[in-house]
Amino acid sequence: MSTARFPSGAPTAPLWQVLYQDAILEFDNAKLPKRISQARSAIRERAQEILTDPSERQLLDDALWTLHVLEEIGARKQSA
Repeated sequence: MSTARFPSGAPTAPLWQVLYQDAILEFDNAKLPKRISQARSAIRERAQEILTDPSERQLLDDALWTLHVLEEIGARKQSA
């Protein structure tokens, strides 16, 4: 499993969680699609790794759903 790291090299959260948080906290609509894409890719990669852990699988599914909703909101803002 990939994890993000502090500059000191100490691990923080799993990479998918860091990228997911970056996406849901992004306020710049121009940057949002890339953030969502990066998070979605990392989530799908992690999902492939953990086929047998239902609790983490639910977290990943919830994160993907939230990214979908965020993407829809971003698309509406751009078209308005």
